[in-house]
Amino acid sequence: MVISTYPPPVPVAFSPTARVTTMGEEGPVVTDWSLTSGHGYILNRSRRHAAASRLNLQFYLWKDALKFNIHPTILSSLPKTAVIAEVASGSGVWLVDVSREFPEAQLDGLDYDIRQAPHQQWLPSNVNMRHWNIFDQVPDDLVGKYDYIHTRLLVLVVESKNPQPILRNLLKLLKPGGYLQWDELDTMNMCVKKVDPNVQTPALDQLREWSWAGGLHDWTVKLPQFFTEEGFQDVKIDFVGDSPELAKAFNEQHLLTAEEFAEGLMKLGKPEAASRYFRLVEEAYEESMDGAALCVPRIVCTGQKAL
Repeated sequence: MVISTYPPPVPVAFSPTARVTTMGEEGPVVTDWSLTSGHGYILNRSRRHAAASRLNLQFYLWKDALKFNIHPTILSSLPKTAVIAEVASGSGVWLVDVSREFPEAQLDGLDYDIRQAPHQQWLPSNVNMRHWNIFDQVPDDLVGKYDYIHTRLLVLVVESKNPQPILRNLLKLLKPGGYLQWDELDTMNMCVKKVDPNVQTPALDQLREWSWAGGLHDWTVKLPQFFTEEGFQDVKIDFVGDSPELAKAFNEQHLLTAEEFAEGLMKLGKPEAASRYFRLVEEAYEESMDGAALCVPRIVCTGQKAL
């Protein structure tokens, strides 16, 4: 297992037992991301056009930060006619971009909701979308089909801090010797960056703490361990931070995600917590105008299925 870091991961100083609450009229109101535990993926439940736009923005920011779609250590091993899947493919923008790199490959997008992707007639001829929930049994015709699988940002999908049920399904999709690349957020090492350390950022600091949610998503930095336990070989992990020129854009994308999260809370019947999130987003944006940004490093974990 190889770990490369930029910057080196240094856990932020949160209490490992903390749970974020604020006081409402009837007592404490939980306001962190643990509010949605057990409800699955709650983003994009309304205003789907905004959710799809956020996904597309997110793709271009990630590509600018990573400088690749397919990890370079995998890219050189894939044949031109590779069979590739993106699981949790969202708007399909990653597949469309990869189709330009691999015009002779077969590219499949698998998602529980494929309505955010372009109509099939507007997709490149080698890209197809298919409905599949990542927690469902792998269809027989997909078992052992793929040379390479890409997935990204399942942080709100993984249940009980345990990605292994998902990894087992992804392993079934791969051919012997096939590769998996899982891109994720590192919430342990997120921070508020400032051009001036004296700038006060209470809203951004609160948003960071709520997003950390008492360590709910700390499992992401342990992805290499989970990969290895499920039988993947040659496991590697990279940590990629925010460059100054992208910090503001990433901050605004995080605020868009927080707004979608608040909309999801409204749908779940939690209006008071949702209202606090909406207000926090407005305050955090105002703070960002003074040269501050919520920065959440990215993780890229790769592994190969045994031959």
